[in-house]
Amino acid sequence: MNSTFANFIKERRLGQDLTLRQLCQNTGYDVAYISRLENGLIDAPSDIEKLKALAKAYSIQLGSETWMEFSDLAATSRRSVPEDTYANPVVPRFLPVFYRKMRKDKLTSEDIKQLTSLLTGESAE
Repeated sequence: MNSTFANFIKERRLGQDLTLRQLCQNTGYDVAYISRLENGLIDAPSDIEKLKALAKAYSIQLGSETWMEFSDLAATSRRSVPEDTYANPVVPRFLPVFYRKMRKDKLTSEDIKQLTSLLTGESAE
């Protein structure tokens, strides 16, 4: 998994053997805008329709695993939580506690194991 939205989309374009200009000519995007996105100078769009259009420009199929990674990295670039995660009833209860622990620098490896266990339904050992 890529570590940033910027890296993800740049690697995606390069993996398709497209220059920045070619991608923009093919999709109608402004070169300066895409360059700023790919260099992490601006955050991913927060509007879902704009994000879907951007995904289409990078040949990312909606609902695919690639889309999930793309949208998760986009949310992270905006410093937000992906909207679809709120479908899980645990998330709204868990996030405030998680944020408090993170602010106090007290998140331990055991905490992470327990979180992973809670989210995956697997035993934390």
